[in-house]
Amino acid sequence: MVRASHPPLSQQLALLLPLLAGLCPVVVLADTDATGDVASSATMVVVSDRLSEVAPGSYRARASSLASKQPVSFLEQARTIDTVTDRVMADHDLDTLNESLALVAGVTEGNNMGGTEDGFIKRGFGSNSDGSILIDGIRQPRGTFSMATVDHVEVLKGPASLFHGTQAPGGVINLVTKKPQYHWHREVSGGASSFGGGNASVDVTGPIADSGLAFRLILSHQDEDSWRAFGNDRRTIIAPSLRWEGEHSRAMISYEYRDYDLNLDRGTVIVDGEPASVSRKRRFDEPWSHVYGHDEAVTAWWEQDVSDDWSVRLTHGWNRRQYSDGQPRVLSVDEDSGTLTRRADANHGFDRRVQYTSLDATGHFELAGQRHDLVIGADNERRRDYLAKKYRGTSVSDASIYDIDYGQLALDSNSLSTSRSNRLDESESTGVYVNDRWHLNERWILGLGGRFTRISQYAGAGQDFVVTTDTDDSLFLPSLSLLYRLDDATSAYASYSESFVPNGADADTGQTLDPEHGSGYELGLKREWNERLSTSMALYRIRKENVAVSDNGTTRTIGEAGSQGVELSLTGALTDRLSLLASYAYTDTEVLKDTGGTEGNRLPNAARHAASLYLAHDLNLTPGQGDWRVGGGIRYVGEREGDDENSFTLDDYTVADAFIAWDTHWLGDDTHLQLNVKNLFDTTYYPSSGGSTRVVVGDPREISLQASVDW
Repeated sequence: MVRASHPPLSQQLALLLPLLAGLCPVVVLADTDATGDVASSATMVVVSDRLSEVAPGSYRARASSLASKQPVSFLEQARTIDTVTDRVMADHDLDTLNESLALVAGVTEGNNMGGTEDGFIKRGFGSNSDGSILIDGIRQPRGTFSMATVDHVEVLKGPASLFHGTQAPGGVINLVTKKPQYHWHREVSGGASSFGGGNASVDVTGPIADSGLAFRLILSHQDEDSWRAFGNDRRTIIAPSLRWEGEHSRAMISYEYRDYDLNLDRGTVIVDGEPASVSRKRRFDEPWSHVYGHDEAVTAWWEQDVSDDWSVRLTHGWNRRQYSDGQPRVLSVDEDSGTLTRRADANHGFDRRVQYTSLDATGHFELAGQRHDLVIGADNERRRDYLAKKYRGTSVSDASIYDIDYGQLALDSNSLSTSRSNRLDESESTGVYVNDRWHLNERWILGLGGRFTRISQYAGAGQDFVVTTDTDDSLFLPSLSLLYRLDDATSAYASYSESFVPNGADADTGQTLDPEHGSGYELGLKREWNERLSTSMALYRIRKENVAVSDNGTTRTIGEAGSQGVELSLTGALTDRLSLLASYAYTDTEVLKDTGGTEGNRLPNAARHAASLYLAHDLNLTPGQGDWRVGGGIRYVGEREGDDENSFTLDDYTVADAFIAWDTHWLGDDTHLQLNVKNLFDTTYYPSSGGSTRVVVGDPREISLQASVDW
């Protein structure tokens, strides 16, 4: 297989310098007030606080719009929303979405397509293809997501179809990107890893004269080696954005381009119920196993105040992922001899697109002395998934897990599967929704909502195209909640919500899968101990019909599955200098109905117990010589079933991390140096599985050094 060639980093940055130079003449520093906001006498810029729901430098979020499309404070959210803030991400060097969500209660890693597609189990449910990952509220095609442009990450637990359309009942993950600011900020950063390679980025934001406009430009390049026998990840990101704030209007448009060549590593295999007893560095595929391509995304919104109490917002998003892959696929292993049966596979010409448009009216009014916070809206989403060429080689037993000779398996260009190529899967959904947060009095808030959705699907495959799916469906999904403020610092709530997902057809067999329908109940208690520290507890029960499960590449639906559990979290700061992030989750899953013989089994990759505790402390060792910050923590993930059949179990594991950071004014306003050690005790662990021949091997100890200069 011929790998795609790319110019070196120096040439890529050279191509971008004219763009930076072109911006400089038109970007003029405007007068600012004490807060850094524009205060020009010629133009008044009214900066909205709706973009800052997370306090700067904090471990906790003050509010969120993810569940309500309106900013709702922590104590008045009748749902569980966990936030991984920018300070948490910076302290613990969380440079992937997978690392960020490892600290969220009730979320564990799922099948990740050899490290090339993020997939998460949320309250027992989820996959890398469930469409639950959003960027600024807009669904993304399946893939991996860099944190280079991300400010913070939100996770809404439980069914979330009211405002987010077709979704599995486990929840949604929203990556909130960095926005243009009306005060100047420039940052140059870089890092190196003990695995080999590193990263570099430039982030510039500021006002454009006195026009009311602010811009941001983020450039990022990553080139890191795999710690396994071979492999490399390379990713380049270009992300410009523009924001405008008027007295009664707000708007923003952003673009992001991601070019990548990623290592595709299916991990290890199961022998006698355990991961193969070989070096954790050993791979069972070939050096040509990789995914290469590029992504593009455009997001734009306009918000207009129509009165003091009401505003209208129009949002449009378009994203596209074009890529190809190649992989020597392990089909089976002889447990007596260790002989591997493999096949050279490839997919050329993936083209995945999502187009989303919504129109929302949000505001509040009083009726009979009672306040109503109302959202009325409609959205339309179109998803298109196309694959031009699918290659499926001949199965060969050409290697052993104990003695593998790389270079023996190659892709045969004559192995094109004409019946599985030219695969098309299209869907369109149009929904109208309403949600009312009805303040019955100072203590009681009743939530009443509903969504009516019309969904159509069309799918087929083959060079002589054969239609496998051509359906239309409609449904109504209710949402109810009741919240009670026990006192100024404590609230309790109960909620009910539903979800719906059209399953489409299995990618390999073409078999049409029945749609999924989910429902969830949640009881919760929240408390703010002070402005810095908050805690929450949630009890939940979820039921889902026609659950899609995948083992070793074969997908089918089971009749009904359920999960129930409890989640606890304590987030914020214990003192002015000590930050805290602690969580525990108990998740009990079970297949309730299944004609395939798995009734009574637990769902794969869903840990029954998971917990984490992370701390960070500001030191005052040498006044005038810079600020020191140290921290670290541990996370525990309990046993998980490795497949739908529960034929093997992944052991529990505990991983520890630590960091030390130093900030000084040596260069610019802030020079930051940070040393992180992940997996401090070099634990061998297996975080997830896609079947007995696709078991992910956890990263060993990694030492990384990051440096940045701000001015």
